[in-house]
Amino acid sequence: MTEIRKLTKKDSADFLRMAKEFYSGPGVLHEVDPAVIQRTLDEMLSDSPFLEGYIFEKEGKVVGYAELSFSFSPEVGGRYIFIEEIFVDEPYRGQGIGHEFLDYCVSLVKGETRRLRLEATRSNEKAIALYRSYGFEELDYMQMVIDRP
Repeated sequence: MTEIRKLTKKDSADFLRMAKEFYSGPGVLHEVDPAVIQRTLDEMLSDSPFLEGYIFEKEGKVVGYAELSFSFSPEVGGRYIFIEEIFVDEPYRGQGIGHEFLDYCVSLVKGETRRLRLEATRSNEKAIALYRSYGFEELDYMQMVIDRP
């Protein structure tokens, strides 16, 4: 069984290591500046109402992390949770950790929270298969952004 808990300051080094690996892997389209990753960590540690960080532990060892952001969706007339990132260290993949976290996320969709959303790169076939097994459906939207440093 995996322990899923909120990220704390003592997890900072583990989070930064894993986030660096996440942003150089198949789950994203481009690398992210370490300063941006640090700002994300700072936001999660600030008790932000917009972003929460989670740590996955097996037998006392940190083996992964996830981030959830929170907003309101006029499309569903309620709050929604966006699964920003799920990362599991390579030796621990395929052991059900992603399933355990998704089970937790699905349990949050109740009351005022009406939608659970995520995104995946088209090449990340294992992740897409996992998400589809939970009933996630592809939206036919093109995403557009303006990023500021």
